[in-house]
Amino acid sequence: MFLSKKKLLTGLTALLCVCSLRAQTPYWQQRVDYTIDVSLNDQQHTLDAFARIIYYNQSPDTLHYIWFHLWPNAYKNDKTALSDQLLENGSTRFYFATQEERGYINRLDFKVNDQHAETADHPNYIDIIRLMLPTPLPPGQKVTITTPFHVKLPEVFSRSGHEGQRYQITQWYPKPAVYDRDGWHPLPYLDQGEFYSNFGTYDVHITLPSNYVVAATGQLMDESEKNWLSGRSGFEWIPERRKEKARSGAIKTVTEKFPPSASTQKTLHFREENVLDFAWFADKRFRVLQDTCRLDNGSIVSLSSYFIPAEAPGWEKSLTMMRQSLLARSRWLGNYPYSTLSIVQGPSGNGGGMEYPSIALIGPNDSEGLLHYTISHEIGHNWFQAIVGSNERSYPWMDEGLNSFYDNRYSTQIGNGKGEVKFGKQQIPLHAISNALVETSASLYRDQPIATPADSFSQVNYNLDAYAKTAMWLEYLQQVMGTAAFDAGMKSYVAQWQFKHPAPADFKVAMEKAAGHSLDSAFSLLQATGPLPYARRKGTQAGFPLSPAFWSRYFKNRPAHTLLLSPAIGMNTYDKLMVGALVTNMGLPMPRFSFLLAPLYATGTSRLAGNGFINYSIYPKQALFYRIDAGVSAAAFSINDFTTPENKKLHFGFHKIVPSLRFTFDEKNARSTRERYIQLKSYFITEQGLRYSRDSVFTGTDTLLVDNYGKRSANRTLLQLKAVWQNFRALYPYKAEFKLEQGTDFVRAAFTGHYFFNYANGGGLNARFFAGKFFYTSSKTFSKQFATDRYHLNMTGANGQEDYTYSDYFAGRNEFDGWASQQIMERDGAFKTRTDMLAEKVGRTDDWLIALNFSTTIPDQVNPLNLLPFRIPLKVFADVGTYAEAWKRNANTDRFLFDAGLQIPLFKEVVNIYLPLIYSRPFKDYIQSTIPKNERLLRRISFSIDFSNFSLRKINRNLGF
Repeated sequence: MFLSKKKLLTGLTALLCVCSLRAQTPYWQQRVDYTIDVSLNDQQHTLDAFARIIYYNQSPDTLHYIWFHLWPNAYKNDKTALSDQLLENGSTRFYFATQEERGYINRLDFKVNDQHAETADHPNYIDIIRLMLPTPLPPGQKVTITTPFHVKLPEVFSRSGHEGQRYQITQWYPKPAVYDRDGWHPLPYLDQGEFYSNFGTYDVHITLPSNYVVAATGQLMDESEKNWLSGRSGFEWIPERRKEKARSGAIKTVTEKFPPSASTQKTLHFREENVLDFAWFADKRFRVLQDTCRLDNGSIVSLSSYFIPAEAPGWEKSLTMMRQSLLARSRWLGNYPYSTLSIVQGPSGNGGGMEYPSIALIGPNDSEGLLHYTISHEIGHNWFQAIVGSNERSYPWMDEGLNSFYDNRYSTQIGNGKGEVKFGKQQIPLHAISNALVETSASLYRDQPIATPADSFSQVNYNLDAYAKTAMWLEYLQQVMGTAAFDAGMKSYVAQWQFKHPAPADFKVAMEKAAGHSLDSAFSLLQATGPLPYARRKGTQAGFPLSPAFWSRYFKNRPAHTLLLSPAIGMNTYDKLMVGALVTNMGLPMPRFSFLLAPLYATGTSRLAGNGFINYSIYPKQALFYRIDAGVSAAAFSINDFTTPENKKLHFGFHKIVPSLRFTFDEKNARSTRERYIQLKSYFITEQGLRYSRDSVFTGTDTLLVDNYGKRSANRTLLQLKAVWQNFRALYPYKAEFKLEQGTDFVRAAFTGHYFFNYANGGGLNARFFAGKFFYTSSKTFSKQFATDRYHLNMTGANGQEDYTYSDYFAGRNEFDGWASQQIMERDGAFKTRTDMLAEKVGRTDDWLIALNFSTTIPDQVNPLNLLPFRIPLKVFADVGTYAEAWKRNANTDRFLFDAGLQIPLFKEVVNIYLPLIYSRPFKDYIQSTIPKNERLLRRISFSIDFSNFSLRKINRNLGF
């Protein structure tokens, strides 16, 4: 939008006035104290509670209402911000959850100073309401707000919920939003994006069956419970197994995962001051380890570790890990201010961990070193954001990034495998891998500014930029300031903003004061994309990509260029086993100029084969296109053979050279899962075939006819224009592709659409639509029809000869007998029934063709292949289509063709096996007339191999590179 000079000056004046007023206004913040009595019903998985909230208005403003978070309602239905974000991040589990699996909060009855208060819904979010104050709340005054509430706990989809009778009770009570110098901050609950809360005192009484172990924020005030917990250091629950008669009459073994709940109840009292939140965890199976840690200022901190021994290897050493982590952070950032610190083992589905004041949930880890790293990370969050209460939703870098910087320092200084990934005998630091991924994202122009709000990051960038890139930026800031000044600045920042709400500008002021000079240049990088000004990579490193030693050196040396060398093998019917090498420069980060070469020696033909490509990528900034790729690919393999009467083997091959241009459109929203591109290719193909001639030889008395066999070569060119619009979203992904191809005497136009309908219990229905039209560029003749035969539209399973661009892998491209002859490719009508033995295949046309294809997963409970000791998925497919010749007068075929049967998808659908069971009359006639009755079952089977189905985005649809 264009702004006039007058409007621009007016706006700048207003902005300066606001900034000036803000600078002159003394810092203030609100305070909220809670007293909550809560009871757990572990049969219904519900909470019944009463909250008494004292809200202190310490702002200079009179308040007429207070925004309240009702975050349990984030789990109420599939229309919440949480549900939408989980879908955007690739998970459909909550979207398809049943009502029983979801949760909510209700039975609220707000009173303000014992006077009934009305509430108003938020216009967009059901987990936020506005509490209307019966009388305005002036500065310096307080109100007492009370309400009962009832919470149905969801299964664990995000942070709060239950897994059977294992409870993690977080974000569970009505909670006022923060009102600060920037106004109100009502935030819907999100999985990606944390919190911003008021400091205050929590006094919480929890009632539940007496054999539960409860870990919670703050100090346990009950001496009898403390004594009981001290006796749990050797506790171990062994699941009970018993026999039970099923409805069918069969005897089955039932495993009781949890001890029965006690018939008696207990009420536990927890209290803590100057905290942002209160979380608690309950399980009857916890072992409890306890110890103390003396800080450098003499303070004693009580340490507690809660875990289930059978599920938590390495946790016996958890107290040592806690102590080391607590002491290190206290020395770097100032002493830990609370008297207790606890960690709790989380369920298997909760990767990583989650922090709360004085307590953290720790997810499962693959090694003792990674467990130590995770414990250290979550303990570190007690400084960022439990002690220094920044707005995590708006500025995730201020807690995750600062904390990650100290993770890296801790791993480097403590060592011994903390924060390292084991690869063979090598240990590779996590931060080295993260840094390489950050650089890769930046090199591909996929990164986002560090200062991006949490909910605006793509899922990949939230982990890379908010965590790892911020840590890298802080390393750069440390270089600019010097380590001593940097450490002094961080300690000063924490001390000044302890139990307060700093903004990024406050952090900058603290660091500039320590540095003694302006840090504008360094802090401007928070708003920028692209690589940080770290030391430039140097040199080239070559090696074997499966060698742990290579990657250990790679991440340590950070080479500017990479050369990966690896053995390569291939196989087909004609070349037999092919052995050779794979050479590529595609490392981390990705180079703009990339290549991959795979020269192979074919043992069956004693000649060279292989493939490869070179590519150069251009990234126009702020343009229509995100990326432009210019490249050339090439391939050469054998495609057939022939044995002469003299038993001489002739091998026929092809080679192709394919220059290409691809224009990928820019997606302005970094969280978009959409991809759109236009691609231009020219195929220059040379094919060999059999050359046969017969010569007359005069012997003087007679004339002999001699057969000559040799090779002939033919060249052809195909121009291809392809436009693709696809969306990798988790719910109902789709792809639309238009392809226009031109060769000698013809133009071929085709549209293919894919749409996937998800099922609630997993799997789904894949629908494919195809429409194609074939044009002759001049008058149609028999010779042109014969010459363009392989390009004609085809309803039935296309064979290797019909792969006219040699883009698919075929084990035996031109086989007409044996298992290799049963391979097909998905093209045109994509029927699974083959009619290769007909001179004119069923459903072939040089006019137009339309087809629909469906495949649907079969639930595991009715999949007969589940009787096998290993899992094999099963699908049902169905194809229906029509074509021009079927609509001609006196056509000798059905207007609509169909087939249907069973499909076994293997290796993420790279390999698919099809068994047609029902089909239309022309297919039935073909099978009965060409295949002996005793061979029909096996020879009806067809299969496809499509390596394009294997891609990083299909493994993880959030990977944009």
